[in-house]
Amino acid sequence: MRICVGNKQEKGMIFMETIARNKRFQDLHFDSIQALRGLAALFVVFQHVRFLNFGAFGVDIFFCISGFMIMFTTEKSTKYFFRKRLIRILPLYYLMTFGTYAMLLFFPSMFQQTRHNLSYLVKSLLFIPFEISGGIIQPLVRIGWTINCEMLFYLLFFIAFHISMKYRGLICSAFLAVLVGAVQICAPLISSWQSPIGRLLSPVLIFYGDPVMLEFIFGILAYYLLRFLYHRHLEHPFPMAVSVLSAVGIPVIFCLLAFFTPRINVIGFRRLPLWGLPAFVLLVLAFLAGRKLSLPRFFILMGNISYSLYLVHYYPVMFLDRAVFDFSTLSVMSVIGVILSVALSIGLAYLSWIVVEQKFSGWLRKKLLH
Repeated sequence: MRICVGNKQEKGMIFMETIARNKRFQDLHFDSIQALRGLAALFVVFQHVRFLNFGAFGVDIFFCISGFMIMFTTEKSTKYFFRKRLIRILPLYYLMTFGTYAMLLFFPSMFQQTRHNLSYLVKSLLFIPFEISGGIIQPLVRIGWTINCEMLFYLLFFIAFHISMKYRGLICSAFLAVLVGAVQICAPLISSWQSPIGRLLSPVLIFYGDPVMLEFIFGILAYYLLRFLYHRHLEHPFPMAVSVLSAVGIPVIFCLLAFFTPRINVIGFRRLPLWGLPAFVLLVLAFLAGRKLSLPRFFILMGNISYSLYLVHYYPVMFLDRAVFDFSTLSVMSVIGVILSVALSIGLAYLSWIVVEQKFSGWLRKKLLH
């Protein structure tokens, strides 16, 4: 009987391994990349703690992952592509935008740079970049600038796969490269426009022509590389050491980025090698680590709530900094404040994820995607 049971177990293991090896790349589920997204969101929270100020590179990781995931999800189907993106992005972003505008109306003293202006609200809702004050181009929700970048990327990708599904990544990359190249070459001319139309278009072009937009291309390249690596893995499985070394490499790169971030200048094209390429490497390492290793559920949960964490954390952190703690210098009280800020941000993000992203957006998906 033992021999029989053993044979059944052995056959079962062989059967499961066969299924795993025959699984298409498009059918995979990337818990490790989701965990990487969660870590990136957490570091963005750290960026807004004044005495830390070392997590801005989390945005570059977001852009890289976004480029990868858009390529990955559209390999199966492009049906309702833009509708799915809008359902995913708009509810929480619009909620935060209207909430910010309401606070500007009733509590203007809370804001140092932004002021209430109906045109600001309309432009923020329509993803039209504008100069909010002192040459700063951003929407009402300060950290929502990345959502603007994402929306343009989705639009260009939408056009690209309607031109050619097979070459959608190449076409979208060309769109981004031409846009950024043209704006950077013509930047002095664009900045000097003084006509009403020119004053409207100038911040739009300067914003969307920033070199950071090229980091979506890194994600597209990562898709082709990881798909290739996965097919190689099916033929010649990676040893456990590859996953282990990749998992070790991830915190090492995060620590290096955190250490050097306050000490480097990433304006313009410098951002690409200093933050964009490390984001690309982190994405590859996360994929390799996830092939053999299981991750703690907490980090995967952080990835699930990362969009909410990104959008909702800013105000709790700013409030606790100004009203309760002082995050300008390192102290016992500021450390306690950071712990409370992170815990509060994660709690609010989890609530937002359940109510807005799961329930409300889920209801919209049922209504609009059938």
